Order: sequence, then C-alpha cells, then structure tokens
Amino acid sequence: MTSRISIRLFARITVCLALVTLACKSEAKKLVEVRACSAITMDAPGAANCLVLQYKWKKKEALAYAQRFQFEQDSIAQFKADSGWRADAVRHSKEVQQCAADPSGDMTGCLLGFGWAEPRARATEDSTWRTNGSKHRQEIASCAHRRDMQAGACLQLYYKCSPARAIAVDDSIRRA
Repeated sequence: MTSRISIRLFARITVCLALVTLACKSEAKKLVEVRACSAITMDAPGAANCLVLQYKWKKKEALAYAQRFQFEQDSIAQFKADSGWRADAVRHSKEVQQCAADPSGDMTGCLLGFGWAEPRARATEDSTWRTNGSKHRQEIASCAHRRDMQAGACLQLYYKCSPARAIAVDDSIRRA
C-alpha cells in the first residue's frame, strides 16, 4: 500500500512539475520573444501588445519586460554614442572654436552644420556663453544704455550675439 501511494504521489509530482515547466518560459525564451516584438514595433507599449497577441503573455508582465528591454537598448545606444563622441573630442574642440568665431553668432546653428545633436549643440553654446559671462554682462550693460536701438539688436550687431539669445535678453530687460 505504501509503495502504491508513493507511486501515485510521484506521478502527481511529476505531472505538476511538467505543467510548471511548460507554464514558465525560460529567460532566454522570453528575451527572444521580446527582441522579436521590439524589432517590429516602435515603443515599449507596442512591443508589449505584440507579446500579448503573438506569444500569449500577460499584459503587465509583457509591459514590464518590454520597458526593461527598451531601457537597456537605449542605455547601450547612449553608451556607444558617448564613447564615439569622446573618441572625436579633438575634432569637436576644433568645431567649437571655429563656431565661436563664426560671424553670425549662432553657435548652435554652426554646430548643427557639423552634425551635432541639437541638445548637445545648445548646451555647448550655453556653456560657452557662461564661460565668458563677465564679458557678456558688460556687453549687455553697454547695449542697455543705448537709446538708438534695442539691446538685443545692439548685441547682434556689435557683439555677434545669436538671435535667440538677443531676444531673451530683450525680454529680460523689459520684464526688469
């Protein structure tokens, strides 16, 4: 009797383990499915929807995996971009110097012409502006006292200030 019970118990445990194994996908299998869905969609919610429809995932689990995968892919892409950027640091330094001397005064536009990303170009222009802050304060003060033109126009005409920054200075003076 005891051997019969143990055989039945063993059979039940084996069946349960087989069902659990079939129900739970391995991490490798899940990763393959997430990659497949991410390749055909533009964002994490789209990949999650694909996982639900094509691979019968639960919605919450699919969204969590898709978001994690998207975050990892974005991090890897940013790391590669930053590494490439640092490798070209000498060239970028020359581009900044060349654009700082640009007669138009639009450093961001000049850097965009070299293929820079807009946020990085804008941040570089702002950094360069702050580096020369005392000189720019004198220029603004000199232009603010002129009666024949607005400060922004003066900054553009005499000091090569970018149009966007000149407008911002004009607005700031008007509000003060």
